[in-house]
Amino acid sequence: MLTAKTMHADVHATLHSMVAIQVRDVPGAIRDDLMRAARERGQSLQVFLREVLEVEARKSRNREFLREMAPIPVSGEMSSDRIAELIREGRDGRDERIMDALGKPADS
Repeated sequence: MLTAKTMHADVHATLHSMVAIQVRDVPGAIRDDLMRAARERGQSLQVFLREVLEVEARKSRNREFLREMAPIPVSGEMSSDRIAELIREGRDGRDERIMDALGKPADS
C-alpha cells in the first residue's frame, strides 16, 4: 500500500544518488556576489548553490504540474462529494507520477 511514509523513504533513498555539476566561465563578480550571499546566510558556497538549484528544480516541477493539470470546469456550485473526488483524483495522479519517477509500481 502506498503511504506517505513509504513515499518519503523512497524519495529519501533517491536523494542519496547525487551527482556533481560543474559550471564553467562564471565571471568573478558573479562568484563574489554568490559567495557574499552564502556568507550572509552562514553557508558555504556549495550549500548555498545546492539550495538555489533545489529551489529552481522545485519551481520547474511546479510549472510542469500546473501545465499538466486539466482546468477544472466550475459552473455553479460543486457538491462536497465532487470536490472530494477531484482531490482524490489529483492525489492519485500525483502518487503515480512520484512512483513512476522512482521506477516503482504505483500499488506498492
